[in-house]
Amino acid sequence: MEWLSKCVNRLYPSACPDDCDATCLPPLQTTSLPTVLPTADCAGCVKPCALHPVVPPQLNIDRSRPLYNTVPGYAIHLIILTGKTDWPAHIEDDNSLAQALIEEKLNHRIVVTNASLPSRFSNQRNAHDVILMPDNVIIANVTPRRALALLDFVYGCPSGFATYPSPYNNLLLVCGHARKDKRCGTIGPMLQKALEDAMRICQVDAQVALVSHLGGHAFAGNLVIYTHQGQRAIWYGRVTPCHCIDVIQQSVAEDRVIRELLRAAFQAGCAKERVQVCSTPKLLDW
Repeated sequence: MEWLSKCVNRLYPSACPDDCDATCLPPLQTTSLPTVLPTADCAGCVKPCALHPVVPPQLNIDRSRPLYNTVPGYAIHLIILTGKTDWPAHIEDDNSLAQALIEEKLNHRIVVTNASLPSRFSNQRNAHDVILMPDNVIIANVTPRRALALLDFVYGCPSGFATYPSPYNNLLLVCGHARKDKRCGTIGPMLQKALEDAMRICQVDAQVALVSHLGGHAFAGNLVIYTHQGQRAIWYGRVTPCHCIDVIQQSVAEDRVIRELLRAAFQAGCAKERVQVCSTPKLLDW
């Protein structure tokens, strides 16, 4: 991850000794991706829609404020595979891996998220698999005690962590953090089912997971779409079940951004390739 190491080495002094002889995280190989294209506003379903559940009006979704640029820039995303969805309201107070990582990351541009996907490779007590984005690799047997070691590993320090290629070429993260906010707890499962149905209809290979707090609860449903093996991230807000077929077909299958839903877009190594996705704003550098 040479590109990331250069960004953070000035901010983060590694705790790794000079004679550390364990394995290193493989460098991130960025590739040229298809151009992100703007699309017309999402067609959605004919209203009233008889196919999808309606978002309860009493949830008071914020439909007045602009969505675009409501996601702060970040360098990496650590997705902890917990195999559950009943996380406490504040995962940073849970005496868990998420808490340990949030405490150790200080002010770095790191997003830490719990996900409902189960760990496949971890076999130690209190250990979890962690997906590292944008590398899209799984780091196994991460425990709260090894949180600092994980960050050192991510920043280029050799370590004893085992890594595996992620099986998810396209990964969709839906905020379903019910104990944090009723809006996401209500809409999240609705979107998960609608997205899975849309994937079958459109014959698109992707994985959907419920995740903890993504920020912007007032804009629920919140959705993050990682495509191209994690190297592109599209953040959407105010997504409803009626949007899901268009989301899968356009944003996952066709590399199109739905402007009315867009909160932010990021791409690994795209500093020299800014892409127009709206009338004036441009794709953010990742």
